Amino acid sequence: MNLFSIFSTRRYIKRYREILKILTKNGFGFISEVLSKKKSIPFVYIRKNDLPIALSERIRITLEELGPTFVKMGQLLSTRPDLLPHDVINELSKLQDDVPPVEFDTMRQIVEDELGDKISNLFLTFDKEPIASASIGQVYRAITREGNDVVVKVQRPGVYEKITADIIILKTIAKILNERLTDSPVDFLDVVNELSESLLNELDYTLEGNNADKFRENFINEPYVYIPKIYWEYTTKKVLTMEYIDGISVKNKEKLRDSGFDLKRIAYNGAMSIFMQIFVYGFFHGDPHPGNILIRRDGKLSYIDFGIVGYIDRSNREMIVELFKAFVDNDTDEVVSILTDMDAIRDGVNIRHLKYDLSGIISYFYNTPLKNININDSAKKITSIIYKYKLIMPAEFTLLLKSLATIEGVGKELDPDFSISDIAKDFVKKIYINNFNFAKTLSENAKDLHKIYVHLKKFPSKLQGIISKILKDNVRVKLDIEETEKMKYDLNSMINKMIISIIAASLIIGSSLIMSLNGGYKVYGYNAVGLVGYLISFILCMAIVYYILFIEKKRK
Repeated sequence: MNLFSIFSTRRYIKRYREILKILTKNGFGFISEVLSKKKSIPFVYIRKNDLPIALSERIRITLEELGPTFVKMGQLLSTRPDLLPHDVINELSKLQDDVPPVEFDTMRQIVEDELGDKISNLFLTFDKEPIASASIGQVYRAITREGNDVVVKVQRPGVYEKITADIIILKTIAKILNERLTDSPVDFLDVVNELSESLLNELDYTLEGNNADKFRENFINEPYVYIPKIYWEYTTKKVLTMEYIDGISVKNKEKLRDSGFDLKRIAYNGAMSIFMQIFVYGFFHGDPHPGNILIRRDGKLSYIDFGIVGYIDRSNREMIVELFKAFVDNDTDEVVSILTDMDAIRDGVNIRHLKYDLSGIISYFYNTPLKNININDSAKKITSIIYKYKLIMPAEFTLLLKSLATIEGVGKELDPDFSISDIAKDFVKKIYINNFNFAKTLSENAKDLHKIYVHLKKFPSKLQGIISKILKDNVRVKLDIEETEKMKYDLNSMINKMIISIIAASLIIGSSLIMSLNGGYKVYGYNAVGLVGYLISFILCMAIVYYILFIEKKRK
């Protein structure tokens, strides 16, 4: 097959040749060889082409030369320790996205085409010089006709077309690599597809606007965080207009101190806000580096740039907590069990070796005082295991680690005594103990109880269906009558206990909701109907306990 026949246009062929030329120049010519050969090549072939110690730096330089698509891909890869060793991950995190700005007349035309009017009709003022210029967009100061002080992010011309063209080429290369590199532990096409989806999302500014709105909603009542407002009448897929934040970047330590701010408090608030995002809302900032965090004049911490975010649902949050608990308890077997439940362990992994390596990391956590645990060092240890055994971790997990490590770095810059582990302890105390709401907790689990109830209701009909099928198919089953009667009794007993348990749980939930209402007859300040519900549910629970501990024990 002719290598270039896979591309339908001359533009793709030209770009493809440019990519191979840059790869070869920076010492990655073996990739061109792999792509050019028709036969399959063992994956070990690449490993034999190890470069000197500067390999990680050379990878970063190569991506920067390849352009915005590859820079963004590299930044996304920096959150994937299951694919790359830590030294490469660390180097990719240094990728710079600053590029020379496009001239104003070109950017003005994009704004006017997107918003459907002249800039002079839309804005009282619109600065011609951008305050930031990146590979995808440029940011300008402006004031709307309504007098709102805003920043306007405008997508650079042709960037969508360039990136989609590069993605097509990357997918083609990934397919060839999958075909010709045998025994590779990585499906290159899957990786490219996953990264491409994240990158294309960044090209739609309405998604970033929605992310900002979600953050604003979550933190609207928090006194120490302020999220800028999105002006949707001035926002499209290629133009994003956001409230201007008059603040000082947290990387400007001296200016913050000279302005009278408490640096310890800023570090503390930053860490608390990240914990809130992860463990309360399940929606967190994926790139909380110093340039994306400003301190307003009133001392409130303000996040900007919501292009990269992470989502973590309740079940994954609970699993992460269980994983952390297993680490703290020095329980290697439990860690492996949880990783297995997460489908993180690939087939063929040597479990004995994995446990041995994990025990070393777990011992570090177990024997180190909480205040001395460094998230960045811990992340290095964890990601080294993920890479060595090619563990399949959710992208949100590694992004979460990166966010925590980043915010820890920011905190230590502001406060040398900063300990994110100590703040985590404070967070648990304040959020999960002081703010614990019994009725809310029960309500959150009501859905699961309802599912159990529905399945139990369906159980008799399903059992009848099985029996009917057996009779219809003329299947002869010989059962011992005494055992059958015992099984029938045990089944009825089990169902009755489960039904009573569900009724008791329902009463607790209903009573809790009633107790939270105002009005009604009160007994010692509490709703009487709610108290009766609690009493009945308590009696039912005690009856089940008595039956299990005494009646069934005697029967056995």
